[in-house]
Amino acid sequence: MNTDILQKILDFMKSAGDIALRNYNHTDNNHFKSDSTIDIVTKSDIAISKLFRKFCADNFADLDYVIIDEESLDTLGTDPFAEVAKHEYQFVIDPIDGTLTYALGIPMFGISVGVLRRRAPLMGAIYAPALGELVYGDITGATWMRNVFSENQTTIQLYPHEIDRKALILNMDWFVTPNQNIDFRIEMPSNFYSAVVHFIYLATGRGRAHYFGVKIWDMSGGWALLKYLGFEFMNYNTGKILERLNSEDFSQKFKIKECHIVCKPNDFDRLKHIADLIEEEQTQI
Repeated sequence: MNTDILQKILDFMKSAGDIALRNYNHTDNNHFKSDSTIDIVTKSDIAISKLFRKFCADNFADLDYVIIDEESLDTLGTDPFAEVAKHEYQFVIDPIDGTLTYALGIPMFGISVGVLRRRAPLMGAIYAPALGELVYGDITGATWMRNVFSENQTTIQLYPHEIDRKALILNMDWFVTPNQNIDFRIEMPSNFYSAVVHFIYLATGRGRAHYFGVKIWDMSGGWALLKYLGFEFMNYNTGKILERLNSEDFSQKFKIKECHIVCKPNDFDRLKHIADLIEEEQTQI
């Protein structure tokens, strides 16, 4: 594990979390970018984004890097993939993941920072400040911190674990209705509206899988450490494992083109079957 870069990222996460919690549940902290009720940005998004740019400039001036941030995509120009490919490192941030729940005063939100090298996952950290949980690591190890940055903080080393069939299946894509072939007491997907929270639950054994079709900043913080723990990002249609950020799998706005399932490979067939049943149910409504 590259402890120097990760330690610096943890220092940033604390500062970013302080900003998020300071503005949390303040109704004057947000505004809508469009008429959509989910197209929302908060003062915390902007403040954390600005802080991250300064943090990178202060700490990583010796690295050849580019920042990928939803709030400043215009800095990448008209061909963002060409710009990203020029740099050895890609620092990817989601300042507030779960912006709508954050704006509504619901604690299911997080901060995500991922580091890619040559567009492949290298390391990252995912932090849910209101829940007091942070997981960080790389492709060689992962650590879980509870009651984070407090006197009662505990630190637990994470290791690849067996699938718990009763662990949560998490969903950010399918709008689910019960199907008679699904044991809805165990296998009905749940949505906590934050990829950070979902990935923390996967990493710590409380989640079994995650259906998603999100953007690169939603997934980068957990990508490397989940790979270490035995999870793969697998194309729902083909089973292909996602290995790097590329224009084949992502749009120019960095949204993944097809739905994926984050899971242990030996659980993929069952999870695809569940998703197929859900899709079948939806077409009949």
